[in-house]
Amino acid sequence: ETIEEEEVLRLEQKEIEMIKKSLEKNKGKRKAAADELGISERTLYRKIKQFDL
Repeated sequence: ETIEEEEVLRLEQKEIEMIKKSLEKNKGKRKAAADELGISERTLYRKIKQFDL
């Protein structure tokens, strides 16, 4: 792996961690989690699907 690939993997792991924490904190309510994360509900849904959460 190159440095760039390692950085991308670390960023993805951080993103997954933040999404999981926000969903847990907001009791699975996607709208509230998306608002907290500063992203649209659609983007959050896409990321949940992308990362198989």
